[in-house]
Amino acid sequence: MAKISLRKIIKEIKEPWQPRDILHVHDTALRVAKIDGAYEWHMHLNEDEFFFVLKGKIYIDTEKGSTEIRENEGFLVKKGTRHRSRAKKPAWVLLIEPVITKTKGEAG
Repeated sequence: MAKISLRKIIKEIKEPWQPRDILHVHDTALRVAKIDGAYEWHMHLNEDEFFFVLKGKIYIDTEKGSTEIRENEGFLVKKGTRHRSRAKKPAWVLLIEPVITKTKGEAG
């Protein structure tokens, strides 16, 4: 396997909300996505989802409130939690989640 450069991948991803699978480790996907603006509210019924900010700053909104996540910080959204991610300026995140996770959610 070749070396992975997250900086290079960030430069290549131009469109927001289009997660790119970087690699799979057993049944876990590592995906990089650009976040710009607010995504729609959704949930994953059976999978947890971990957001790790590579560049910029994002917010994860849940029904319990909003959490700011800065570069080199992460946030775990537990399965069954209604949530959305948003960014005031473009930001890039590493998503760590089961390969089977539907990145657009299963329910609103």
